[in-house]
Amino acid sequence: MRVGVIGQLDADSFAENVSEALHSMGHRVTRLGPARPHRRSRYSTHVSMLARQALPRLDEHFQRQISQNAMAAGCEVVINLDASLMPSVVSRLRGYGARVAFWFPDHVANLGRQLMLLAPYNAIFFKEPHLVECLRATLDLPVYYLPEACNPRWHRPLSPPGTEPYLVVPANMYPYRVRLLERLIAKGIPLKVYSAGFPRWLGATSVRKTYTGRCVFREEKARVYRSAAGVLSTMHPAEIAGVNGRLFQATGCGAAVLTEFRPAVPELFAIGDEVLAFRDFDELVDQATRLLNETGLTARLGDAAARRAHRDHTYDLRVAAILEKVS
Repeated sequence: MRVGVIGQLDADSFAENVSEALHSMGHRVTRLGPARPHRRSRYSTHVSMLARQALPRLDEHFQRQISQNAMAAGCEVVINLDASLMPSVVSRLRGYGARVAFWFPDHVANLGRQLMLLAPYNAIFFKEPHLVECLRATLDLPVYYLPEACNPRWHRPLSPPGTEPYLVVPANMYPYRVRLLERLIAKGIPLKVYSAGFPRWLGATSVRKTYTGRCVFREEKARVYRSAAGVLSTMHPAEIAGVNGRLFQATGCGAAVLTEFRPAVPELFAIGDEVLAFRDFDELVDQATRLLNETGLTARLGDAAARRAHRDHTYDLRVAAILEKVS
């Protein structure tokens, strides 16, 4: 099948992993790029965003090339992963005869203008079950629950487990997460933070001393996650019932994951056997201390987590579910 993918194609990005899954399944993949041009300066990005919100035709003009490229490639299906795609572009793709799906990989606070609800998609997928429940109850739209996934091509055990005596925190930095990590540091829990940046406006904080100054991707990510005593996965407060993509990537890498509890967690992994979970700060400290001190725990959890993630939570399986819905 000829399938187009709309999204930013960075290393280990959502769009790259979806594209890789499609390719491995034998489909002909056309990488259609992002719905908005990628800008290196965050200031120019902000100015561009304001201009595009005020003048929707700017987006429609830029995105016309996406539909033209999809048509030229003969795409039978287009999977959009970019929430800024204009509804008119989806209509144009449908007019060419393509079946179009949207998969949103973020929490509800980042829904933006909710353009996906205005577009004539054949199927819309959210990772947040609470949002799916609300939309199904009120809107006549083809909305489905689909959590994120791991890519076993690089999210797999590649190093001995638990050789480093700290918890890895791979995450963007914002006030909730910073305050939580500050409390952990005050309790003597050793951390190492991997992130694309650490905003200056967050001010002076003990968490900055744990920041490595970089992100990790693909096989390096797998080695960093697997070799740590554990990977801490905290959730944004806007993750209501679902989970983030980090949970699947880290488990796929064979890491021992300590995740903030959400109702979807026990539906995806066995708590205590495949992952550890915490519901409050005291439980977080207790479980982190176990990972740092309990012999064999990191390896046991990581091995079981990788088996489960590779069996039930791969991009191949998720993409197959999308194609089934739009076929």
